[in-house]
Amino acid sequence: MNLLKWVKILFLGNGRDRLKVVDDVISSVKLYKKGEVSEDGKKYHNLVSSKHVELIGFTPNITYIRANSNDENDLDVLWDHRFSGPTLLFHLKDSPIMLLVNPNMTYNDSRLLEIEENSNLVEIKDLKGIIG
Repeated sequence: MNLLKWVKILFLGNGRDRLKVVDDVISSVKLYKKGEVSEDGKKYHNLVSSKHVELIGFTPNITYIRANSNDENDLDVLWDHRFSGPTLLFHLKDSPIMLLVNPNMTYNDSRLLEIEENSNLVEIKDLKGIIG
């Protein structure tokens, strides 16, 4: 399996080290989108810090099959997205809902596009899927 560096580092750490990373990820959720504390970030931070969710662990990637798309080619592939940083998996208690939590996660977008110097990079324009 081809794992990103953060996953390999987690394997080297102990339970205490992993819980420190969990705390860091949860704390950074407050900074969602703005790079500083935002109202959305505080709302999401409160949810993942609440008794309504149960931490399962880390997820290095997500794989899925598109249900529908305007582009037929999207339906012919297995979508697999590796997360660039530690991504937490939670269960929303008393529901059939799982939550992926990564303060950089977006859908069909990338934070890299917000950097002016990247405006001409073809590789990151029109990204599809879960980026984080």
